Amino acid sequence: MVSKRTEELLALDRKHLVHGFAVVGSEEEWPIIERAEGVKCWDTEGKAYYDAASQQTSNTLGHGQKEIIDAICEQARKLQFAHLLSRQSNVPIIEYAAELAKVVPPGMAHFFFNNGGTEAVETSFKLTRLYWHVHGKPKYKIISLQDGFHGAGLGAAAATRAGSGAFWTGYAPLAAGFIQAPTFYCNRCAFNLKYPSCDIICARYVEKIIKAEGADSVAAYVAEPVMGAAGNVAPPPEYFPIVRQICNDHDVFMICDEVQTAFGRTGKLWGQEHWPVSWDIMTVAKAINGCYLPFGATLLSDRVFEGLKGTMVWHGFTQHGNPICAAAAGAALKIIFRDKMVENAEKVGAYVLERLNREFKELPSVTDCSGLGMMLGIEVVKDKETMTPFDGAAMQKWVRKVLERGLYVRMALAKDYTRVRFNPPIITTQKEADEMLDILYTAIAELK
Repeated sequence: MVSKRTEELLALDRKHLVHGFAVVGSEEEWPIIERAEGVKCWDTEGKAYYDAASQQTSNTLGHGQKEIIDAICEQARKLQFAHLLSRQSNVPIIEYAAELAKVVPPGMAHFFFNNGGTEAVETSFKLTRLYWHVHGKPKYKIISLQDGFHGAGLGAAAATRAGSGAFWTGYAPLAAGFIQAPTFYCNRCAFNLKYPSCDIICARYVEKIIKAEGADSVAAYVAEPVMGAAGNVAPPPEYFPIVRQICNDHDVFMICDEVQTAFGRTGKLWGQEHWPVSWDIMTVAKAINGCYLPFGATLLSDRVFEGLKGTMVWHGFTQHGNPICAAAAGAALKIIFRDKMVENAEKVGAYVLERLNREFKELPSVTDCSGLGMMLGIEVVKDKETMTPFDGAAMQKWVRKVLERGLYVRMALAKDYTRVRFNPPIITTQKEADEMLDILYTAIAELK
């Protein structure tokens, strides 16, 4: 039984709201979150939940960061909105850009600000195509990974295959010119090979695709450093260096989708720092200000920025460069460094992964525990010999049972495997991580 207030709120929700990633008009009941602090949130019934999903891998800095909230309030009293279109600008966005420029990967200090991950990705695709157009080359095709997730826009969805094509069904035709390459998940190798004797064929296959499509038509390759929606899957260490060389050989840009990995999530400030590889364009959002407000950015390398100089960019959004969002991002960046959050993500993440491999890996249903920093995943199967995955609908019911025990986790959006995602805020302490893992261990041990 729930309170009258919760019942009334649920009724209003069903009547008025259309939820993303949910059935329209569904009668299914989920908690209504009312408040949050640190790594916990509470619903309208007063029940507490450990947020081991960082609210869609978004609330990386935890809930209730006073400095971010104060920055939002202070800026709101001074300047609430000023657009960034044409040549107009505002103080907070300029000041934030200057601070961000000090910490981005070398040569990436050119920013197109927007309102979130999908917009950042759409912008990366459009500016890529614009660059090649300006330089007189008909390069427009984008190569992405089969289990990658890049957003819900017509272009971002076309590059997305997480969810077994669910982001395509009913929305066709999507943007043209998108091609998928095999993913880099070693536990589910697309070629049925074993690492490292596989010779990292998943990376080398990118060249086959470029040659088959024609290098003169391929504009860019896009990937997440760690695939989030696919279950927090990290590549073998050789993967990105091989792809970088292939892209260099064929003059193809590499777009690094850091919407889920940036600002410390993987134990590095930038997920790409795990490999000695430079990228041409990158996208960030979510943790840029802890998702306290909608905000994101597309970062351009010196080559792309210089190559677009003198070009009119007929692209933009009403709210891109919003001063309040920028103020929040500036406060978030200070907190990340002051509180050594990246170091904490690396330390606690390593502890969690060690415990997963020591304890969880022995469970009858667990075949793989992997990831980077506080972006980890656990693959569960019905049978280890056949590697048969659990039914997706059954796993969603399991997620609900875990939620009832006070832990919020998410499942991978994948067709061929079932993988539990574990990515709490990077402020999580070892003690809090242990409490989350204790709940999760019991729940996974009960899987049959």
